[in-house]
Parts: sequence; structure tokens; C-alpha cells
Amino acid sequence: MTITKSTMCIGLVACVLLWSCDDNDDASFDPSIRVNPLTITNIEPSSALVGSTITIRGTNFSTTPKDNVVAFTGLNGVVNGVVTVSSSNSITATVPSGAITGVVTVTTNREETSGADFTVTYPAPTITSVSETSAVEGAVIVVMGTNFSPLASENKVKINGSENISVSTATTTSITFTIPSGTPVGTAPIIVSVQGVEVIGPDFTLLEAVTVTVPINESSDDVEEALIGDEVGEMSLGSGDLEIGEIDGAGTPDFGLPNIGLRFNEIAIPNGAVISSASIQFTADNDGSDPVEMTIFGENIGNAPTYTDTNGNLSARTLTMANAVWNIPEWVTEGDKSEAQKTVDISSIIQEIVNRSDWTSGNSLNIIMKPSGASLNVTSTSAGREAETFDGDAAPELIITFLK
Repeated sequence: MTITKSTMCIGLVACVLLWSCDDNDDASFDPSIRVNPLTITNIEPSSALVGSTITIRGTNFSTTPKDNVVAFTGLNGVVNGVVTVSSSNSITATVPSGAITGVVTVTTNREETSGADFTVTYPAPTITSVSETSAVEGAVIVVMGTNFSPLASENKVKINGSENISVSTATTTSITFTIPSGTPVGTAPIIVSVQGVEVIGPDFTLLEAVTVTVPINESSDDVEEALIGDEVGEMSLGSGDLEIGEIDGAGTPDFGLPNIGLRFNEIAIPNGAVISSASIQFTADNDGSDPVEMTIFGENIGNAPTYTDTNGNLSARTLTMANAVWNIPEWVTEGDKSEAQKTVDISSIIQEIVNRSDWTSGNSLNIIMKPSGASLNVTSTSAGREAETFDGDAAPELIITFLK
């Protein structure tokens, strides 16, 4: 066999090709690795107002602006900016309405990449109104204005030099927050900051809620007065219980259906204080489930005197205009002292009394309860409710919460 130069050249080329097609070389090939990947290297500026123009720098962008999709973070997904100019390494776009602080992404030819967070800024905020000018801890306050961030975490509130109070919900025109425990009491302008830019609003007063509990402390201060029957006007002082909406069978003849008088002493509430809640807490002396209705008044005087056994001493007293109707729920067990034994709110009655010019902190006040509705027609000694007294096992208590 004759070996020619041509044959030798063909063999040499074949060897080279076999050597270059080694299996290990095939395993190292990754088609997902692009020579020129899509990237964002920086965004200039890194923060801007809605409507501003920004420049995104990177690699492998389309030179046709419409082929680049620039997406900003929004409250409910993403919002796209308008791309006005593009090259392979830069994109010029506007910050769209609805954008909030967050990631910016670019999508080109079905490939997506993201850069660092971009901060959407806002013009200086303004405050136009506040839902409350005074409140207590735990109150929910709404501030109305302009240029708030719709991202709640970017808005902060200060009251009386407090630390920043977090906002729970926000739009560009309103923010809502709850006054936290420990906020200093007093009056000062409310301050709102958006991304660190502060605006000073109207004065806001944080009030302290003070609760006082005052029990009956004299035998002559929880009394009954006969309303109907042969003994009308007769006073009963020092009884072991109060017959609320039922016939008092004591005496001969029966004492009858009574009005109830309750005097509370040394009420430490300033003149004109704002009363936020008030009620009387009784303790059950017996069970009872029949319908009972009592209308509650106060004695319209700045410092109420104690009751006497003079006939008609209770009904002769001037009543407040404010009143409250108490439809008493079932009392289940003797000795119960819970919500069922607590009157409806009587804050309007207390407010009328402490607003009087002759009211002074430390004075006494009277609460007068009169049968009404279904209770006016009772004929039974067990149709209503029986409550303990000062001379019984548990004196009634007046509970008042006021603001200062």
C-alpha cells in the first residue's frame, strides 16, 4: 500500500477532531449562559418624584425604546414607566403614577433583570384637618392632607414629643394611626413626616383618662321612697336591700313600689371635666328575670345633701334634664356583681352635674332611679331585682371615667 501525502493529511485532521470532541468538553457547555446578559448596574438618581425622569444603566438593553419594559413596585403589583430613549447600555424612563418605593425591573426580549431598590419621593406634605383635636390613648386618629405616601411605613406621626408613631393605613390624602400607650399627655402641634420631611399641623391634646370608683359610705345614702300605695312619700333609710322595680312588702300596709335614691360622696372630679363614661355597679341580693325598667336621673344640684326620713324627701328634689333608661337583664345568682348588675351609661347625667357653676371637686352627688315602663304596673314583691346596700353586704358603687 502506498501512503501519499494526501492520505497523511487526512489522518492528521481526523485525529485532531477526535481529540477536540472529548466528552468532558461537552459536559462543560451551558446554553443558559449568555455572552451579553441583561443587567442593571445602577439607577440615576436613586430617588425621585412621580413624573421625574430617571436613567437606568446596564447591559444588553434594546435600542428600540418600546422593546424595553421598565416596571416599578406598586401597592397592588407593578406599574410600568414610559421609556422615552434607549441604547444597549442605558434607558431613560419616567416614574409612573402609583409607583412606590421598591424594586425596578427591566424586561427585554423576554429576559428580565432587577436592580437596587428605587425610592419614590413626594412633595412636602400638608395637613388640612385632623379627625379629633383631643383624645386619649388607644383612640384612632385620621389626618387629612396632601402628599402623604401611600406606603404606610413611610409616614410617621409625633405627638407631644413622642417617638415616631406608626401609621396603619395610608393614601396620598389621608393617614390613620392609633395613639399608643405611653404617649405623653399634654397639648402640642401634631407633626407628620413623610420620608423624613416634616409638616406641623394644628394643636392636638392628649388627655389622660382617669377612673374613680366611689361606694356608698353612709346608711342614709342608699334609700327607698314609696311611689304608690297607702304609704306614698314614706322614706326608708338603712334597709338591707333595695327593691328595684318591685313591691317592698315591709311594714303594714306594704311599703309599696319605691323610688331609689343613691348619694355618693367626695367625688374627686374637677368642675367641667369631660365625662367619658359612668355607671353604677350593684351586687345582687337575689335572682330575678322578670322585665324591669328604671329611668335614672341625677339631682340637679352642685353638692347634694344626704337623705332624711322626712316624707317625700326624695321626690322633692330637682332632677337633671339628662336621664337614662335601664332595662335590667336577668340576675342569676345572689352575690353576682357583673355587667348584668351594672347600669347603662349615665355619663350625660354626671356631665350635667359637674358642669354646674356650684360643682367643686370633692362634692357629693345624688342619683335617683324611678320605675318606668313595665315596672309601673308591678304587683309582686318578687317581680324586680333586689340589690345589696351599705347596710347589707355590698354597697353600690359609682364608677366614673373622666378626661383631664
